Amino acid sequence: MKAKTIFYNGPVLTVDGDDRVCEAAAVAGDRIVAVGSAEAVKALADEDTRLIDLRGRSLIPGIIDAHEHTAIRGLNALSVDCRPSSVRSIEEIKEKIREAAANTPKGQWIRGWGYNDTALAEKRHPNRWDLDEAAPDHPVILTRVCAHISAHNSRSLAAAGVAEDAAAPQGGAFERIDGKLSGVMFENAHMFMMRMSSPSEKELIDAMLAVDAMLVAEGITTVHDSGGYGAVQMRAMQEAARSGRLSARYRAMVFSFVDNVGLVNDYLRTGICTGLGDDSFRLGPIKLMIDGSSSGPTAATRAPYASNAESRGIMSMEQDCIDDIVLRAHRGGWQVTCHAVGDRAIDAILTAMERANAACPRTDHRHRIEHCAMMDEGLMKRVAALGVVPVPQPVFLYEFGDGYVKNYGEERGAGMFPCASFLRNGIVAAGSSDCPITWSDPFLNMHTAVNRRTQTGALRNENECISVPAALRMFTRNGAYAAFEEGIKGSIEPGKLADLVVLSTDLLGAPKESIKDIRADLTMIGGKIVYTRAEA
Repeated sequence: MKAKTIFYNGPVLTVDGDDRVCEAAAVAGDRIVAVGSAEAVKALADEDTRLIDLRGRSLIPGIIDAHEHTAIRGLNALSVDCRPSSVRSIEEIKEKIREAAANTPKGQWIRGWGYNDTALAEKRHPNRWDLDEAAPDHPVILTRVCAHISAHNSRSLAAAGVAEDAAAPQGGAFERIDGKLSGVMFENAHMFMMRMSSPSEKELIDAMLAVDAMLVAEGITTVHDSGGYGAVQMRAMQEAARSGRLSARYRAMVFSFVDNVGLVNDYLRTGICTGLGDDSFRLGPIKLMIDGSSSGPTAATRAPYASNAESRGIMSMEQDCIDDIVLRAHRGGWQVTCHAVGDRAIDAILTAMERANAACPRTDHRHRIEHCAMMDEGLMKRVAALGVVPVPQPVFLYEFGDGYVKNYGEERGAGMFPCASFLRNGIVAAGSSDCPITWSDPFLNMHTAVNRRTQTGALRNENECISVPAALRMFTRNGAYAAFEEGIKGSIEPGKLADLVVLSTDLLGAPKESIKDIRADLTMIGGKIVYTRAEA
């Protein structure tokens, strides 16, 4: 077979079983057809073969982000940016909301995202009265960086039918100031408000198109979408993929911030299960959410917070409900996953998975735990014994690591996302970003897994640092394994999909302190070049 494209003159990091580093790789159609010496691979060239000189740069498998909220990220790109990099105070947020209101028809939603109360000058959440002042004629939803808390104005509360004397839903909380609703909503209360402000299918398709361009520019060729807007988002993702307008590959979790138990039960009744679809768009696991955010902080912990001895976070589901859904999904052939950050939440989902597997044994279920941040030796052994795939976000340590130590104490805070312990216990952990909760940049993510330093330079538990090859494996082969796809992607081997990325330098040769500066120079998906960096 003659090759359509050959990459040569640079290290080809195969991420195969032996982590071989080869000299060249060849592609024909949508598949890799040869990997090996430059001489052997170049023998497959003819006059029509495209030769790509790596010039010493690494060729790696396409990056797999195993947990990202793509539609929410795309929608955020079309919304008001309130991240700490854009605003430093509530007054600046108000000014941005005023600008949006001036350009939005009265009565239509204004959405903002990414604020972090701990980084604002006022050291508090924006509230109802702030947002009323900025946009009195529009309903406003302003989502915190963690996506578990949001702030609303009076029109937003009215649109949702939330009266002054309303009781918070189970697993949620309303903030009150002097006995009055402030408009700040936590956990299930926030999820309810998300439902009331859900975007349309067209808005979500536009969001998917926006995020797709961002993904391929970062070298991300497959993303496990962690959901957000339920059935309408699933429809929008499928339609965008079916139309051929998306380049990346999508694995969709069954999850909704707005009525997840209802959505999950609807899917369980259909009789379908994980794996339905094709290489472009495939149905992934059913996902539950049983505790809060690591940075909020609202994660459910066994011991009280160091920053608040009265709090152990929020459990948003009871054990009997978790057990029921996990058993029915497990019995129905679904892969099951769960948002669980704190050790109390991780214990709860592991208990449900253990009970389900005892009632209906499955040898290769590959159930997952999204985040799986706060672990101890006992939890680690249970994860290993059950064959569960943790899906951590090392990059959280970079942005939130200093706050972890403040909120959870030195031992728990510095030990969050224990990637080296996963490796030592023979656990396959798949790397991810949880973008837009924090940066999607896969190289910053790998950098943090290797170095475990926060933005301020503080080292958080050197014993949990991993090697560069191990970090690369987390974001390639392990991500494929987490979706039962290691047979077709995640490494550079003949017969696998030609999802490949040319980096801006030699990954293994670069100083480990500079991994965060690496970029994708070229992204190929299915043998087609879908992105080339202008500066490359």
